Amino acid sequence: MMEPIPTKRAVKWSILTVFTPLAVSLFAANFYVAAWFMRMAMAGTPHEGPPPFSVIQRGVLLTAGVGLWFTVFLWWFIHRKRASFGELFGTRTGSFFKDVGVGLAVGALWAGIYGAMGWPAFSSMFVFDQAKLASLPATFSAGFCEEWLFRGFVVQMILLAGGSPRSQVLWSSLAFGLAHIMWGPVGMFFTVLLGASFAGLTLWRGNVWSAVVAHTVLNLCIEPGLMEKAMSYANR
Repeated sequence: MMEPIPTKRAVKWSILTVFTPLAVSLFAANFYVAAWFMRMAMAGTPHEGPPPFSVIQRGVLLTAGVGLWFTVFLWWFIHRKRASFGELFGTRTGSFFKDVGVGLAVGALWAGIYGAMGWPAFSSMFVFDQAKLASLPATFSAGFCEEWLFRGFVVQMILLAGGSPRSQVLWSSLAFGLAHIMWGPVGMFFTVLLGASFAGLTLWRGNVWSAVVAHTVLNLCIEPGLMEKAMSYANR
């Protein structure tokens, strides 16, 4: 059982959970872009100026999960003597298959909501093409790691700081929305709502697995369309 922590420490860990994955993934994406410049130069067609948007987009899709996995393992390494992985990230469960069933239902519900809004259209949700294949690393990394981090680690930190269930849902959802700042104001708003539903689901089930399944199902349906919309907004 982890010991209580000061509120300032909980805030610090929550803020770091927001910005560490973004910083590490951006760093990794720059390596992908640099490799693209090198390939162009070696092919005898050096490129001058900023890289094409499509190259940046592919780099982000391929490296988005790097920062998430790095942050999960970093927090586990730092806290490993005070808590097990299961306690730290909320993965302990005695009803895994029931959690999976609940997660499938919630994920399908959210996919329906996003499809009704056209983020993206239903017609593109179930098309498995090269773009969908390229988005799979980000899809699964976000489905697992974002839940371990925001519905597991951050919720746990708020609890250890004496936070109520309401504050666990509120602050973990706001942190989740801030981590998706590239989505723009409207996208961030819906991300906060999504995070609140996953936080409530986690508190109800007592573990993160329903939220992990729901998040992964949703991502499988909406990516890479949603990522492309977010990057287009950020590129304005």
